[in-house]
Amino acid sequence: MTTSNKKPAGWLGTPVILKSLRDERGAALIAVLCFVVLVALLTASAVTLSQVGSYTSRTFADRSISAYISEGAAARVQWLVIADKKKFTSRILGETEYAAEVQERFMADGVQHKIDYYGIEIDVMINDMASGYDISDDNPSRQLESFKNMFYDNDEMQKDFNVFIDCLKDYTDADDFPQLNGKERTDYERLGLYPLPRNGKMQFREEIMLIPDFDKFFQPDMFGRLTSFKIISPPTMPRIGQGNSFFSASKDVIMSKCSFSSVQADKVMEARNQWINERIPLNQTLDLGILGTLKGAFSFNESGFFTIIVNASPGQGRAKRVLAVSMQIPTNITLPGIRYYEWILY
Repeated sequence: MTTSNKKPAGWLGTPVILKSLRDERGAALIAVLCFVVLVALLTASAVTLSQVGSYTSRTFADRSISAYISEGAAARVQWLVIADKKKFTSRILGETEYAAEVQERFMADGVQHKIDYYGIEIDVMINDMASGYDISDDNPSRQLESFKNMFYDNDEMQKDFNVFIDCLKDYTDADDFPQLNGKERTDYERLGLYPLPRNGKMQFREEIMLIPDFDKFFQPDMFGRLTSFKIISPPTMPRIGQGNSFFSASKDVIMSKCSFSSVQADKVMEARNQWINERIPLNQTLDLGILGTLKGAFSFNESGFFTIIVNASPGQGRAKRVLAVSMQIPTNITLPGIRYYEWILY
C-alpha cells in the first residue's frame, strides 16, 4: 500500500494557519491595550475627582474658618470703637492727624485698618450707617428730587427718571390710582410681580430694586449693598440718625447733593481715597470752597450708628470672607445690648 502526498483541492498550507494565529494575537493585543487605556482613564478620573474633592473641602473649611475670624474680629472692633469714644470725645471726621496719634483711632471715617486677630492680619473698615437717601417715609420720592441734578444735560434720562419717580410714588401710596407714568397692581400682575405694590411704607431698602428701571440709575456697591440708600430701621429698633455721612456717600449722591460735575466729583473721590488709604486730611487735598460745599451737604460728625466691614482669611492665598455688620454703638452698653440692623456674610 502506497501513501499519496497529493494535497486536497484548495489546500493552502501552513502559512495560512500561521497568518490566522498572528491575526488572533493582534486582536488580543488591541483588546488588552484598550483595557489598559480604559483603566488609565478611570484612574486619572479618580485622581482628578479626589483632587477636586480635596480642593473643595479645603476651600469650604477655609471659608468656614474665615467666617469665624470675621465675626470675632467684628466683635473686637465694636469694643475698640467704644474705647475710642470714651477716650476721644470729639468725633469730627476727616481732620484727624493720624500720623500724630500715639494709638490707632477707630472712627466712622472709612479709613482702612489692619488689626492683628490672634496672629492673623485682618482688614477692617468702619463707616457711618447714617448715609444715603432716606426712603423710609410714606413719600420716598421727595428724598430723590435732588438726584435729577445728575441729568441736567440729558433730557432722555430726565424723562426716564420721572417715570421711575412716578412708579415709586405708586409703590408706596395707599390708593390704586396710577400716576401719569406709574404702575399699580394690574401693571405688576402683568409683570408677574403679584402682590406688589406694597401701598405703604417700605420695610427694607432693597425693596426699591423692585421699582421698574431701578438699575438705570442706581447700582449696588462692590459688596452688593445698596449704600446709596439708608438702611430702614425695624419698628422695634432706634431710628438711624438723620445725618448723611460724607465718608459713606457714593459719587452719584455727592454729585446730586452738591451739584458737582463728574470731574469735580472725581476730584472729591480722589481726595477721599487719599484720606482712606493714606490718611491725608481733606483740608490738604481739597479746595476750601469745595470742602465747604461738602460740609454744607453732608455730615462730618459720627451719628453713633456704625457699619463695620471685615475682610478676613486664614492665611495668604486661602479663601476669604467679607462680613458687613451694622449697629448702634453707645459709649456705655445697656440692655438690651447691641442689636444689629444688618449682618451679611459674603
